[in-house]
Amino acid sequence: MTTDHGFRGRSELWSLREDVRISPGDGPLRLRSQWGEVTIERPSPVVREALRRMRLGPVSLENVTGPEPGASEQAHGDRARLDAVLDRIQPLVIRTLGSATGQPLLSVVPLAPQARFDPVPLAPDTRVALSTFAQLRTDGREYRLESPLSLHRVQLHRPEALWLIGRLARPVAASGPAWQPLADVAGDVLAYLAAAGLLAGPDPDAESEGGGWSPVDLMFHTRSTTGRHDNAFGVTYPLGRAGSPEPVVKAPAPGIDLHRPRWADLAADPPLAIAMEGRRSVRAHGAEPVTADELGDLLYRTARVRALVTPGDQEPREGRDPRLSDRPYPGGGACYELEVYVTVGRCTGLARGVYHYDPFGHRLEPVDADAAVVDGLLSNAAERATMDVAPQLLITLTARFRRISWKYEGLAYATVLKDVGVLFQSLYLVCTAMRLAPCALGAVRADATARALRTDWLLEPTVGQFILGRPPDAPAEYGWRWQPVNDATWPDRARARLREPAS
Repeated sequence: MTTDHGFRGRSELWSLREDVRISPGDGPLRLRSQWGEVTIERPSPVVREALRRMRLGPVSLENVTGPEPGASEQAHGDRARLDAVLDRIQPLVIRTLGSATGQPLLSVVPLAPQARFDPVPLAPDTRVALSTFAQLRTDGREYRLESPLSLHRVQLHRPEALWLIGRLARPVAASGPAWQPLADVAGDVLAYLAAAGLLAGPDPDAESEGGGWSPVDLMFHTRSTTGRHDNAFGVTYPLGRAGSPEPVVKAPAPGIDLHRPRWADLAADPPLAIAMEGRRSVRAHGAEPVTADELGDLLYRTARVRALVTPGDQEPREGRDPRLSDRPYPGGGACYELEVYVTVGRCTGLARGVYHYDPFGHRLEPVDADAAVVDGLLSNAAERATMDVAPQLLITLTARFRRISWKYEGLAYATVLKDVGVLFQSLYLVCTAMRLAPCALGAVRADATARALRTDWLLEPTVGQFILGRPPDAPAEYGWRWQPVNDATWPDRARARLREPAS
């Protein structure tokens, strides 16, 4: 990181990230941050003083080394040594660009230990535009600009900086009348944004900038994993250590007791390998509906509460109910935020309607929904599954989000989606073993479903749907071309076994 790229005429300020701590004393300097420790063995007085000031806030390096670094051999050596140290600790250094009067316009903050920042003035005829992956939001105090493709965050301190960003909605030359009345700082701002990775590539109209990702998907991916951001992440208890504001299960309501399978009943199941090889998504249902007993068996085997768990001393206890639970499918942190709703179209022994599943009491609790609501849920599911008729049963999964976000930060929603996936797989395998026809749906209408289930889409969003019914008499054919590989006969043999009556 060189500091001699034509910016000396501007106001450039340097500081250290807020999480950086410097060891006291006159010996080696140790800079500690969330990414580890950097040791400077024999810092010069100028290096030591510069880092001390940078720890307190933004400073001009010229105020430490003198206004003319080349005026003497000593000053030149001091600046060279300082530049070498700053280059080494780039991930810890915040660069702030100000106007000629010294007012800070924007700062570039490194987000990862591999971040590198080396602003170079752009050629005047270079056409520039903001990256389509850049996202502008406020943190409650000022605007910040981030991109999943960038290892830096740009904080905008003044309205002028926001005005300059606004000029980049479409490609524009890096120099010219478009930047008046801030032409004196526009070039430096563009160089900062380019070095931070927030401008589009050489062809601003190209669509390959993100490698096939949409901006929303890529931002979600980078912020729900580690390595490309500096946000709080993991088990941080962002809603407080007193425990989840949501109980283990919802408060019970009057409902219908479901059938509970006996252990001996499970002997009729095929081996796990048969269920896995015979599993397929079935988008056609037979004339005979699923029974209430079969639905009860399915929910009991996949989604019931098997045990309540009292955490050990390392978990928060006081205040809110801290209990966790154990269920047949794995759940992130044993929080089990997913709720199960069943929309019944045709089911022997159950009236048509919408029900909430109580996993503790193993009961179905009717939801006040009229016939039009039921028809809407089932017809929408049929549309998404490309079915000619409505499915017999629709399972809708919601998430009591605070049940998991009280504990996790950064990965809470990603964990919800993983939990949906493992519950889907459990439903698939048990449905297959029970000779039912399962099919997961790829999308949901969040608002419409929330209204139908009488839930708050923000507190309990819909996160997945799954249809099931009785398989058709003849295997459904979808006109797809199959090219079997790797023990190609296994699925056919498994499905033949599953068509045999259960013993």
